[in-house]
Amino acid sequence: MLYFIHGYQSSPDGEKATLLKKTVHAIPITYRESPPEDLIISECLSRISRAIAQDQQVILIGSSLGGFLAASTALSHSTVKQLILLNPAIIPPEIDLATIKGMPLRILKEMKDPRLFTEKIPATITILRGTLDDVVPDEWIIPFAQAQNATIKLYTDDHRFSKNLQRLPEIIAESIQ
Repeated sequence: MLYFIHGYQSSPDGEKATLLKKTVHAIPITYRESPPEDLIISECLSRISRAIAQDQQVILIGSSLGGFLAASTALSHSTVKQLILLNPAIIPPEIDLATIKGMPLRILKEMKDPRLFTEKIPATITILRGTLDDVVPDEWIIPFAQAQNATIKLYTDDHRFSKNLQRLPEIIAESIQ
């Protein structure tokens, strides 16, 4: 089954989630009921775990924060067979969190998981990377991709994949194994 995990400022009813639900039949996961700034990562991960619990062949599509949540979920769920991550917000251990703007420090601390750089995720990982992304820097993407032996596909696009949004279902379909 194919699932979509949205980003920090988005929702399971957002444009990307709606498009992927309609075209590739991805199930958007509601991982929070609160405003984004009030989310608690461990609660988000629990909700995602419950959403995929009955499925033995899980493919997670995660965008930005959703990419982090998807990767974290895959670390502890062997039923996750593939990750397709869109500009995943996976913070390397050496990054100074005080330099990151746009998210509360409390959430950033909860997102810092060195295991994502030291433990192999037992899933195939494809990263769709917008080269014009001004939210998630290359300094986050490359070390994660190297640690996980992930494939990176580059697109001339921004963090939200605005230019390729309508092509995203096709791009994702081509990435599914």
